[in-house]
Amino acid sequence: MTTTDTPPSPALLTHDQQRVAARLVYGASNQLIARQVNLTVFTVASHLAAARRKLDVPNSSRAVLTHALLTAREVPPPSTTGPAPEFTEHDRQVIRAVAEHTLNSDIGGVIGVRADDARAEIDAVVAKAGAHNAVHLVGLARAWGILTDTAPPRLRSQPVPAAATATAGAA
Repeated sequence: MTTTDTPPSPALLTHDQQRVAARLVYGASNQLIARQVNLTVFTVASHLAAARRKLDVPNSSRAVLTHALLTAREVPPPSTTGPAPEFTEHDRQVIRAVAEHTLNSDIGGVIGVRADDARAEIDAVVAKAGAHNAVHLVGLARAWGILTDTAPPRLRSQPVPAAATATAGAA
């Protein structure tokens, strides 16, 4: 190793957590993952909860967790069968919102629709992508280069502490 080489960062997740997470990025349910890796559904849920804690996205959606896992390079993105569909800028905005926000109200706020309409917007982009669900959509978006390596997403659906907003208002 030369002085300009940097050693790879150690994995945050255990081998078993990575096995579970590697299937999550394909949009698999906990039940399907449990069957695939011969674990109980409870153990799969426990591994995903541990991954959320380790990646600092507690209480996040599965899509937000997937984005955090891929950004941290804990698992590879899912394989694709072809190039990305011709997404509009709005479609890309929906994908980014799903990857970074847990609540439909937050996703709707980002994409400019009511919370009640956010699910339909997400479903339309999922269908356009040929994804199984929103989790798989996030994985595919990473594979297609639509979601880039940004800092791991913070859970944006948590209330901002009052002290933080008071400080921001004073700046």
